[in-house]
Amino acid sequence: RCWEDIRASRASRGDAALPVLEPVVGQPEASPVEELPAPVLGVVVGEGMEAAPRGQEMERANEGTARGSIESLGRWNEKDDDPAMPIKMRGDVRVALVKLVDELVQNGASSGILAIRGWYISWSASPDDVSYQRHGFVGMESGQRQNIRFPDFEGVVDDFGEEDQIAVYRVTLPSGGLRGKWAGRPPPPAPEDLYTGPRSDGLLSTEEISGEYSAACICAGCPWICNSMTVVPLGPDMIETWRTCCLFCPPFIGPIVAGGVQTRNPGTNTFRDPHPSKIVTFSADGTARATQGCGNFKKRRTSQKRTFQKVDARDLAGNWRGCFCHPLVYSWPFSPVFCTTKTALNEDQYEESGRCCFLCLPIPISGTHTRVYVNGHPTNGFDSTNCCGAPDFHWHRDPGCAAQNPGSNAGSFIFAKKVG
Repeated sequence: RCWEDIRASRASRGDAALPVLEPVVGQPEASPVEELPAPVLGVVVGEGMEAAPRGQEMERANEGTARGSIESLGRWNEKDDDPAMPIKMRGDVRVALVKLVDELVQNGASSGILAIRGWYISWSASPDDVSYQRHGFVGMESGQRQNIRFPDFEGVVDDFGEEDQIAVYRVTLPSGGLRGKWAGRPPPPAPEDLYTGPRSDGLLSTEEISGEYSAACICAGCPWICNSMTVVPLGPDMIETWRTCCLFCPPFIGPIVAGGVQTRNPGTNTFRDPHPSKIVTFSADGTARATQGCGNFKKRRTSQKRTFQKVDARDLAGNWRGCFCHPLVYSWPFSPVFCTTKTALNEDQYEESGRCCFLCLPIPISGTHTRVYVNGHPTNGFDSTNCCGAPDFHWHRDPGCAAQNPGSNAGSFIFAKKVG
């Protein structure tokens, strides 16, 4: 399914009036993710830039809908052997807030309590719950500045508590609802974090390096033939890539795909993903060289500049078919096949359920996939965990084509296509 097919899907949702931007453009233009003001040239964005408040102002102006609130209720004493509130999870506060919001919506409550002690998080979907007060009040002051913000909520989660203290917040839902979005997403980036055009510092812009690349053969331990790479800018110092190739090392033969996000090494034209050995250096002559192995990518003569196209989870809804193309030739007849259905929860999440057939045995598949945000930028990667607790990472080239990655930019032999 191609990008133009989205119109039919959006028409069925009543979104037919919304324009569908094409993935390839002939002339440079601003990223469709946000409306850009005059560019700020020659600046490599650093970690110290306070983009969140400006992003929140942009979202308020664009949405025009009343937002919810996160209000600090201070610190309260806690005991390991007698917790004031039952611990419900250990991990990311963004995930915890989403779970609390889900319970509030299900219960028809307008507000609830979120309590944090390091990685241990508790919550209550009852507005009148005061159990967190059981061991006594400590105070409103805290030296922590976590600065965790959410675009649908005023306020900030700054304090994660201490070993014997919990930081407590009252979370109040937006009066206008969440507009079909994942409540845990970060605020949108500031305008300068979205700019992809020409720079004044002599470095190649991400708009310049965007496009289609190919390489006849790349050797990285073993030969990879028919290599193709698509580069899409996500900001001045970050790109999203989609790479395909074919492993050819008899008796190992098979197609491979990899999607991921790579960030610029400051002051260079080199981009790397979280894996330190996966580095690509771009040159003004249109070549891109990976530090692993030998062989260069070359930008195709017909290549045009690209802009990021956010794949809406609602456009992924439907029936999917896929397979695991085992690279060992003798195993091809035994390759598992997948039949699943994706159901959108909002624009950033979908549920997937179905069956995998392996050696004529049906194996159930189910899980919720959530869009990955990197430095506030949305990507087309959706993360989850499988039944064994292992990462189940899906990258989408477009609304009709996906691949399962074992990790960011790691090659995969698992492909899927939307069939209806």
